[in-house]
Amino acid sequence: MFLEECVLLRPLPARNELFGYGLAIAYLEISGVRVDTKFELWLDLIKDTRALALDSYQIADRLRSWRAA
Repeated sequence: MFLEECVLLRPLPARNELFGYGLAIAYLEISGVRVDTKFELWLDLIKDTRALALDSYQIADRLRSWRAA
């Protein structure tokens, strides 16, 4: 998961979370999946990922729960 990699590995000098967020949105849209959620929920996901409270499967489950109808 791009988001997880950017948040945990911090490959960029700055704004890793924002870059991970953008990659995740782009990947989902390219895959034909639209997520309709507020940015605050993304911030919670990033915070939980950074705290190692979620594994890759839990991150994917949360993203699936955000699918737009």
